[in-house]
Amino acid sequence: MAISSESRRETVAIVTGGSFPTGRHIAHGLARLNWPVVVVYLTQKRAVDAAIAEILRADGNVVAVRADLADDLDVARLFAESKAAFGGVDVVAHTTSEPAALLLQHAARHVRRRGTIVSVCAADGVTPVVARQLRERDINVGRAPPDTMLGFLDEWGRRYCRVHDACHSGAQLPRPDTRA
Repeated sequence: MAISSESRRETVAIVTGGSFPTGRHIAHGLARLNWPVVVVYLTQKRAVDAAIAEILRADGNVVAVRADLADDLDVARLFAESKAAFGGVDVVAHTTSEPAALLLQHAARHVRRRGTIVSVCAADGVTPVVARQLRERDINVGRAPPDTMLGFLDEWGRRYCRVHDACHSGAQLPRPDTRA
């Protein structure tokens, strides 16, 4: 049986806060799971460069994008560069306490169908328009504490890959903790 190119594509994650310990930990963990990772940072370029070098030494697939999550053009560029590097985005792991309203707005338009957005903080900035866009594309939004985020994403990724061809059959993917 032939496997479609759609089902063979890699699961791609954007990880915010790449210059901080939680973001670096999540990026390293996803890279170890063979996920292409886009590490987002605003400050502390040296820390991000060191994290990227470590991931690359371990044969990970990673790029870094400097972006201010409070700047609409920066967030638009983040998704454009992610798509240019890896063909699309399936997951957004927001690991900082920085407001995510613009990140969510752009994710609603750019994260692939049945993707997931997970934040260490309660999901803020989900306007009715963004909520509708997310629902229409079956994109989950929720919260996971830093110590459980990597485990959640690992489980989500395995199920996503396993049921990707069966998406139209109503197969359910795990959902993050949606409690605020």
